[in-house]
Amino acid sequence: MLFSIGINKPGNGYSADINMANPSTRNKSIRPLLHPRFWLVWLGMGIAYLLSHISWPTQQRLGAGLGIVLYYLAHRRRHICMTNLDICFPDMGLEEKRELARNHFISMGKGFFETLTCWFQDRQKLLPQTKLTGDHLVREALSHGRGCVLIGGHFSSIDICGSLLAHFLPVHPLYKLQSNPVINWFMERKRDELYKKTIERSNMREVIKSLKTNNIVWYAVDQDYGRKYSVFAPFFGRQCATLAHVGRVIKLSKAPVIAIDYYRTESGYQLDMRMVQEFPAEDEIAAATLMNRLMEENIVRHPEQYFWSHRRFKTQQDPSAPSPY
Repeated sequence: MLFSIGINKPGNGYSADINMANPSTRNKSIRPLLHPRFWLVWLGMGIAYLLSHISWPTQQRLGAGLGIVLYYLAHRRRHICMTNLDICFPDMGLEEKRELARNHFISMGKGFFETLTCWFQDRQKLLPQTKLTGDHLVREALSHGRGCVLIGGHFSSIDICGSLLAHFLPVHPLYKLQSNPVINWFMERKRDELYKKTIERSNMREVIKSLKTNNIVWYAVDQDYGRKYSVFAPFFGRQCATLAHVGRVIKLSKAPVIAIDYYRTESGYQLDMRMVQEFPAEDEIAAATLMNRLMEENIVRHPEQYFWSHRRFKTQQDPSAPSPY
């Protein structure tokens, strides 16, 4: 996915970018990626290209079918999903949790096909199925000349909704490089087509530069980046490692903050934005608590579309405590 979290593996022949950012493929030749060891990946990309031409209703049906298959076959991810639901919804009955988990995998299956559409199709064809509210708030925020920080989370339609959002607003999303160099090579170029600018998540100089030049920086703030980069704040009642430097960026830039919610509907996509008043940038824990509360409010509106199969609670507040997964 265009914003998916992955781990960049060393030794793939790509040197580090500036400002301690992780390696980028933008200035690298495709020739090393034509080695036979990558041929299966290129074959998969070709299949993905063909699948992207399927109509939207058919993609949604196929995605639902794929999700059901994964629900039964992806045992590890199903376990992670159920563990997260146990933590976040302790009062929910077991059968209700199983139904929610099944619907989550269906939603992720649909998201897979939506990602292919992002990669290979013109987003224009989905604009009639897209509704956007609150974009005037972004324009009002930019009128102050300090840029704008857009705060969102990881839902199954993140790729397609991100590309649709970029049609309406010149957002600069943050991303993390993937482990496969072929996919990195392709995705970085696709991002450059879709967005005015994209920022590798470790490149904080570019984040500040974007805000200083009065642009919109989009953070997905709801994944566990480890103890080093986090503070602990409640998420559905459980202390959870939450990205700390977002508050620092807002404190430094004094940029206004807007929360974004996006989701798949029966006929297309909905993107909603609302102003966050008095963001507590001076207090990292208060900032993290507010961000988690914003995520909770979005999640309960369409819980099956959230990334429940991500290990949201993998970093424990007590370092000696075992992982819940």
